[in-house]
Amino acid sequence: MDKTSVIVVSSCVALLGLNWMWASHTKEQQEAEKAALVSTPTPGTTATDSSKTEQSAAAATPAEQPPAPAAEAAAAAPQQSTQPAATPAPAPVELKPLCTLTGKNAAGDAEVAKFNIQNIGGGIRNIEMLGNGQLIDSTEPQLGNVKINGVTPEGRKHYGIGTLMFNLGNDQEPIYDDSEYTVTEQTADSVTLTSTTVEHNGVTFTVTKKFSLVPLQQGEKTIDGNAYVVRLNIDVTNNSNAKLNLSNWGVYAGTTAPVNQNESSAYTYYITMENGDFETESPGSFESMFGGDKSRIYRTDCDSLQWAGLMNQYYATIIRAEDSGSGTNTIYAEPVTVTPTGSATKVKGLILAYGMPSVNLSAGQNSQTFSYRMFTGPKYNLMLDDMVGQENFFLIDDIMDYGWVYYISFAMNWMINTFAGWFGNWGVAIIVMTFVIRLLIWPLYRKSYMSMKRMSLLQPMMQEIKQRCGDDRQRASMEMMALYKKYNISPLGGCLPLLLQIPIFFAFFYVLQTAAELRGAEFVFWVTDLSQQDTIFHILGLPVNVLPFIMAASMIAMMKMSPSAGDPMQQKIMKWMPVLFFLFCYTYPSALALYWTTTNIISIIQTLIIRRLPQPTLEEAAAGAAAHNGKPKKEGFFAKIQRMAEEQQKQLEEQKRRGGHKRR
Repeated sequence: MDKTSVIVVSSCVALLGLNWMWASHTKEQQEAEKAALVSTPTPGTTATDSSKTEQSAAAATPAEQPPAPAAEAAAAAPQQSTQPAATPAPAPVELKPLCTLTGKNAAGDAEVAKFNIQNIGGGIRNIEMLGNGQLIDSTEPQLGNVKINGVTPEGRKHYGIGTLMFNLGNDQEPIYDDSEYTVTEQTADSVTLTSTTVEHNGVTFTVTKKFSLVPLQQGEKTIDGNAYVVRLNIDVTNNSNAKLNLSNWGVYAGTTAPVNQNESSAYTYYITMENGDFETESPGSFESMFGGDKSRIYRTDCDSLQWAGLMNQYYATIIRAEDSGSGTNTIYAEPVTVTPTGSATKVKGLILAYGMPSVNLSAGQNSQTFSYRMFTGPKYNLMLDDMVGQENFFLIDDIMDYGWVYYISFAMNWMINTFAGWFGNWGVAIIVMTFVIRLLIWPLYRKSYMSMKRMSLLQPMMQEIKQRCGDDRQRASMEMMALYKKYNISPLGGCLPLLLQIPIFFAFFYVLQTAAELRGAEFVFWVTDLSQQDTIFHILGLPVNVLPFIMAASMIAMMKMSPSAGDPMQQKIMKWMPVLFFLFCYTYPSALALYWTTTNIISIIQTLIIRRLPQPTLEEAAAGAAAHNGKPKKEGFFAKIQRMAEEQQKQLEEQKRRGGHKRR
């Protein structure tokens, strides 16, 4: 080691030693200061309190302590009496329920929702959906009450809907109103809470909140949605001696996440209605694939914000201002971690605040009132449709989020609800609805079957064309199209029922994904909840679901009974359809597999009926194509394609005849 290295190493060792000695000295000094603080009275305590240990020791060993002189004792007495009296630390306020508002159905004879209000923050701690949901524990399903906003986000206090939030921003933590509220007035339909200790920016002021149930009427008729709607009036009074400035604040709209372990987190959104446009944002909106994830979103540029809210798979919470003076175009959203009921797995959830307008209240009893309307309840499509235009909740039915198949989904949801009311069983309602749909498309199905039957009769001629044309696929295609035209057969005719059923299938899929009516709905035997998979047991941790296997078997049987299509590509597609539908249905609610199984069984019955009808022949098809009441038949889509292909073929033949040379 050279001289320079020795000097560097020695210096490092010396510095490390000095650092260790300084740290040890600092630690001893901190311990000494800590001991001095323990023995020295602090403001709010007495010398007697701070010297209890020494007095106890003196009482234990009086022989070892010399008696104090009388003068010293006399001098000590007034010193003790001049110390201020001990002031006990305020006990932490216990979070507890204050009161409950109960929403009833339209008839007023059944309780369907309970709004439980807590003291801290004066908000709605949770809303119980009475008897219309399902709670899942770690062992087996149990019917019970669903609690909206009932789960506390990880690492946070539990705040209720309607709690005030301050300090909203993209780069700072919000501040919640932690003051205690008390009930000042209560009736059967309303409750008034007051807190005189709300504090913000050093100013203490009074907040009075009134929660009241809102009856929704259509003429003289009360609609069911009234059970889930609450009006919130917030009165802010500045009775301090300082000016109160409130900005970047809002009213807490709650927390959303899957209600239990069997629900999909794919439907966890915060939602907005901006200028008539419905928008959704999931917890994934806060994540970036390139890093720099957002901790929160504070939007002050919403376009004519009409309402905002939170949504999971089957329930929604919406809040909106009742008048222009109470609303802004501002929302605050933040991702949180939540553990659903009965689950050991943590999932992503969301919290939301609805912005409030900035206010300046001068000192001395100046006040301002803000009014809001809130809906918290199940996503019942028909109920939400009745609420459109009612009490400022126009376009609320958009939360069903049916997408491009909205009208089909709405009709299917209406049929299921109607038939469930008739038969008292949601599974039977799905079967009857499927029967009605198959009955409506029966003429198209019959026409499709006959088209496939004619195509099967063309099989020998098509094989002859393939052998004659060999590798000349273009020529073979042209001759096959000429054959279709000769016998008036559309190669797509056999696919039409399947193509028509695809939007119907997806429409019902969307209905199932958000139909709160199916939660806990039993069918028969092992199917105890149509909103969940019909699992009977597990093998190596994988669920064994029965209905998807029945569905796949019925689909194979249906395809075996159908005539073979002439197009090889179409045959391959049809061959893989049972596998694709099996995989798709296996992980989704059992109601979807029940619908498709019923569809296949009805198709088998319809096929058996069609087979008893007079079967088509090629001669009949050709004769039918030639006769059209003596009038020229309008050229259809397939005929246009055929004509264009023929023209292209003629151009190719003309080019070959000229030797492939282009004109100069």
